[in-house]
Amino acid sequence: MSYLYFKKPSKKFYPTVKIVKKITGKKILAFAPHSDDLGIGAGGFLAQLAKTNIVKPVLGYSGFRGVAGELSPRKAIRLREEEMKKEAKILKIRSPIFLQLTTYEKNTPQLRKADKEKIKTVIRKEKPVIIFLSNQYDLHPRHKLLSRLILDVLKGLKWKGELFFYEIPWSVFSGNEFDFIVPLSSKLMKQKINAIKVHKSQLKRTDFVRLSKALLALRAGMVPEQKITGYGADKISLGEWVEVYKYTKLES
Repeated sequence: MSYLYFKKPSKKFYPTVKIVKKITGKKILAFAPHSDDLGIGAGGFLAQLAKTNIVKPVLGYSGFRGVAGELSPRKAIRLREEEMKKEAKILKIRSPIFLQLTTYEKNTPQLRKADKEKIKTVIRKEKPVIIFLSNQYDLHPRHKLLSRLILDVLKGLKWKGELFFYEIPWSVFSGNEFDFIVPLSSKLMKQKINAIKVHKSQLKRTDFVRLSKALLALRAGMVPEQKITGYGADKISLGEWVEVYKYTKLES
């Protein structure tokens, strides 16, 4: 069960939410700036959606930076792509599409144009009706860049569908930025954490397992009153773990 918060609180601080029906039979593309971002930001929800939909992950940057050890760029890229393949199997989503976008190293008008063509080709071929992407205001420069490249492409294509922006620990949503709430069962949370754990090249630098647990526990504790029942109302429980998203529907 998921919730869509679609109206700001009234003077009495009562928000307005609706329960979202189960999403089924949809083609979904889930874009990741880096190989570990999907598991961290959206792993639970994607694992849930994969039961009744086609979910294809798309990696924007196969980047070699931040890989533990002294590997060549080529070997580091191969390692990160292999980690994402393992993640996809754990989440039970389709095998990843690797774009290897060139704006990873230099953000120039010419390279942005070339990368948008790659993104456009994938979207035209796959014909998704739902797209996941990282927060467009993310502080990480390549996270933000990929989302903006995707949005430019969607605008040019006059694409119609639903967008889910996910958060990761580098740039979490403020209370007013998210409006889609996904409680995770213990099974889904286990899948999410196991998916994050395969990114060993990244965990040696930053403990994303601990950070993800902390963020989802925080959301579980705050969101019921913040977004569903209203401040000061009787508390309801959404369980121990909650992912949140910014939801947008594009009509054209």
